[in-house]
Amino acid sequence: MKVANILKQLGRFCLRINLLLIVLSSALTISASAQTEDITKQFNDAYRTFQSLNQEGKPKESLEFAKKALDLSQSLFDENSEPTAALSYNYALNLMDVDQHKESAREFSKTVKIYIQVFGRNSESLASVYFDEGRANLPINRGKSRRAFERGINIIGDIYGTSSLNFADVNVQAGIILSEGSNLPITERSFENALNIYENEFGRDNLYTALVNFHLGKYHFMNANVSKSENFLSNAIVGLESLESKDDVDQALLAAARGLFGRLDEVRYVREDYERQVEEYIQERARINRGMRSSQSQSNSGGTSTSAPAQTGGAPQ
Repeated sequence: MKVANILKQLGRFCLRINLLLIVLSSALTISASAQTEDITKQFNDAYRTFQSLNQEGKPKESLEFAKKALDLSQSLFDENSEPTAALSYNYALNLMDVDQHKESAREFSKTVKIYIQVFGRNSESLASVYFDEGRANLPINRGKSRRAFERGINIIGDIYGTSSLNFADVNVQAGIILSEGSNLPITERSFENALNIYENEFGRDNLYTALVNFHLGKYHFMNANVSKSENFLSNAIVGLESLESKDDVDQALLAAARGLFGRLDEVRYVREDYERQVEEYIQERARINRGMRSSQSQSNSGGTSTSAPAQTGGAPQ
């Protein structure tokens, strides 16, 4: 099994909608003699331009046309319709592509509401929107990002079951995305959910399990948890070395796992040095605090012995 094939499967829950088939075909059904003829032409032109620029990898140039198509669609389609849902989704993705995460997150919140109306609360389509909403919020609001990913994962769990390969796949996808931009506990939990399912389904020596072991090892490596990282990376290396396939992708993953494993001593030294410095700092602060308390105690004691005679001497005879 190739890593590329795995990632292709992992991405099946977040595929971008082919709006040309959904929206353009719907627009062309509108009567040419209707009052919407001019708006329809503007809409089609804007959408075609957007699609062309987007396919050329020019998200900045395509953004204004995605917005124009979405605005014009309000006169052509119902607010809670598949074309409107697709256009809103597309515009939110385009905003994220140009790093306008705040605006993208705002648009995704609208997209979610439309998808719930059109597809229901337990559809794979809505799970896809939640995942991208989570991606949009990741740099700006980690709490909203976590909740969006959890909702998407839960939908897949409700549809296929929490012991299914589909559930494992979507957990891996969430873990990979989250590990690139946050340190949320859901990252580790997602990988562990997937690992348990893959091990039960395929055993330890396969590419699925090795892939998750690698990402768990990498996650703990980035968090300087040497013992856990060592364990997962070792499992990943053993699993990858046992595969009969020796293609470039498998070898690249094996090289990456070995590379991280080889740097664990460096991480261990840095962590131990950091912990030593923290312990020295704590001890030094304790020493300073003891000294301050001792000085304060002596000062209070001295003040009492000198003030009492003065009060006695100043009393009337």
